Amino acid sequence: MGAFKQFLSTDVIVAPLVVNKSFSFEGTASLNNNGILRLVGQDINKSSSAFFNSASIVPSSSSITLGGLYNSIKQLYYTNYISNPISGSTYTVDYLGRTVEDNSQTDVYSRFYNYESTTLFQTNSFGYTSNYGYSRYLSTGVYVLPIPRDLFGDYINPNTFRIKFPTEIGGVDYYEFYDNGEGILISSPNIYDVNYTPIGIVNYSHGIISISPTIATPTIDEAWYGDDFTCSFQSSRTIYETQYKCAIRPEEFNFSLNPSLISGSTEGTVYNFVTSSYFSPYVTTVGFYNEAQELLMVAKLGQPLPTSRTTDTTILVNIDK
Repeated sequence: MGAFKQFLSTDVIVAPLVVNKSFSFEGTASLNNNGILRLVGQDINKSSSAFFNSASIVPSSSSITLGGLYNSIKQLYYTNYISNPISGSTYTVDYLGRTVEDNSQTDVYSRFYNYESTTLFQTNSFGYTSNYGYSRYLSTGVYVLPIPRDLFGDYINPNTFRIKFPTEIGGVDYYEFYDNGEGILISSPNIYDVNYTPIGIVNYSHGIISISPTIATPTIDEAWYGDDFTCSFQSSRTIYETQYKCAIRPEEFNFSLNPSLISGSTEGTVYNFVTSSYFSPYVTTVGFYNEAQELLMVAKLGQPLPTSRTTDTTILVNIDK
C-alpha cells in the first residue's frame, strides 16, 4: 500500500482563467446546425405594412409569436428609451411615484428594467449625443438573432460581433453591421464615424442581437432569411483552474514502490542498495485519494522526478473545470 499525505487548505488554490474563442457562421445550414435562429417580431397593434413589405418572409409564424417576441424585446431592452411607452394610456405611476404612462407628458419612466450592455448614456435619437452616447431605437418591428449560451459562454466580447447579408435595397449589394463596443450595431466599422447609422443593439451577456430598421435603413425583408447570411463574434468563458501543491519533505516518501527493487531470489526482499542512505527514489505518478483511500485520479509526470534528501520537493498539479 502506498503512503498517503493529507492536503492542507493552503495546498489547494482555485483561480479563474478567462478564455476566448472566435466563431464564424455562414449560410442557413451553418446557423441551423449550431442552433442560431433568425426571428422576426412585430408590433401587432400597428399595421403590418409599416414594417414588412411581404408577409412571406416570416415562415410559419403566427401573429401571437410576432407580437410576443416584439413585446419581450421591447420590455427587456428598449422601454427606458421610449417616451410614453403606451400612447393614450391613463395616468400611471410606479412604486416611487414617478410617471410611467401619461400621453400628456413627454418624459416618463418605464416600469421595466432594461438590461444594458454599457453604463454609458444612450438616447432614442440618431447619432452621437451631447454626452457621447449612442442611439437605441425601436421601430414597429424587430429582427432578433439569439446566440445559444453554449456558443457565447459568459458573454460576447465587445467590438467583435459582425453581421452581413445580401440585399438589393437602397442600391447596395450587402448590409454589413458592426458592434461599436458599447452594445450598438452601426453601419460603419469606424466607431468614430459621426455619420454612422444605428441599426440595433448587442446584449453581450444575453447573447441577443436585435435589429430594428430606421428611416435611414430600409426594411430587410427576404434577405434576413437568405442563405448568404453570415455572422461572426468572439465568445468569452471563465473556467476555474484548481492547483494542488504536493509538497514532499526530505524525510518523506523515501521508499519506492517500483517492483524492480524486489529481489526474486529472496522471496520479496528488496535489494541492499534500496536501504542505503544514498538511495533517492524518483517520482513518476501522483495519486489522489478520498477519505476512504479510494483512488480518484492520477497525475502522470512528463519524466521521472528525483526527490531531494535536503530540500522540499514540490509537484504542482493543475486541473481545469
